Amino acid sequence: MGWKQTRHYGKQTAICITGIAVTVVVLMVILSFGQGIEDFLTERILLLTPHLTLEAGSNDFVTSTWQSVLEQTPGVLGSSPYLLFPGLIQRGLVSEAVLFKGVDWDLENDLFQFEQLLEKGEWNQIRGNTGLVLGAELARQLGVDVGTPVTVLTTSGGQIIPVSGLFYTGYYPLDGGLVLLPLELSQEILAVDGVSGYGLKVADFPHVDQYILPLQELTDLWVRPWYMKEQSLFITMSVQRVVLIWILVFAMLVSALGIMNIFLLRSWEQRRNVGIFRTLGATPRQIGALFLTQGLYCGAMGGALGLALARFTVFVLGFVEIHLPQVFYLERLPISWASGDLWWVLLLALGTGFGAVILPAWRLSKLEPGEVVR
Repeated sequence: MGWKQTRHYGKQTAICITGIAVTVVVLMVILSFGQGIEDFLTERILLLTPHLTLEAGSNDFVTSTWQSVLEQTPGVLGSSPYLLFPGLIQRGLVSEAVLFKGVDWDLENDLFQFEQLLEKGEWNQIRGNTGLVLGAELARQLGVDVGTPVTVLTTSGGQIIPVSGLFYTGYYPLDGGLVLLPLELSQEILAVDGVSGYGLKVADFPHVDQYILPLQELTDLWVRPWYMKEQSLFITMSVQRVVLIWILVFAMLVSALGIMNIFLLRSWEQRRNVGIFRTLGATPRQIGALFLTQGLYCGAMGGALGLALARFTVFVLGFVEIHLPQVFYLERLPISWASGDLWWVLLLALGTGFGAVILPAWRLSKLEPGEVVR
């Protein structure tokens, strides 16, 4: 009977379904933009960030060689030693604070396919000389190019080193603050024999945390996943996501209030019908259920229609290049279908339809048949 009532009041039902569907579309599209930005940044960060890092700790160096042991560990696809240290890179009167990373070029290339990230410079020449490779954004700030000599300043002194190449990842902190050096040259600059740690690439990247304890027990080193170094970025994105969700939930609440007004009007129109139902023996619970089922129908159809339209909208927007100002350091606004949010959005749509008819259903369930007959 509730389904027949839903079809009988076709225009009112269409308005309710449309209100829920539009809100679901807006919610899913915005969540998909957030998911796209997160996927984009994750992809760009991992272009030069190992899945796991093994370090001895702050102000300490790893002097033992763990290369062969790590590569024989199940699930580890590759490893590369590195030496990290802060410093300044200077050309003329311009200087920038950067993070220097000494690497073994061949092992680093096996880990990240670094050769494909080069914007300028020849890979074979980079492997064979003692020059440095820096990010394209940093090169622009310093006004340098391949072959330009720059001054590297550290706590151990200064040294003039030519630029051998420029890399580009699309992630500003890497392109604007990272300088790669040969590992032997870095050890010579700092006058040390060890390394800061090892970077690892693992097979089961989505479950990278499962490797932490086994590697710690094996090496007795501090094992950190890749997202720990970018924790502030992902915390900020999570907070923004929660704020957006709550804003859109309140938008869904506004839609629910509109649906409630429609059902309040419908309940006034159906007073005579309800009076007849009660006279024929219908219980208050059955009368309330009659309205609640109509709300569930509207919520289910609005949610399903909204998800279908949202999926189509995200698919179309995937081919549309939404350019952003250069300050965002994104070629275009990325978007990815937020498949992980489907179920709770659908439940929210059902809850909206259900919650909007609670008051009308309660009012009709309290209606006395004698009043209607009179």
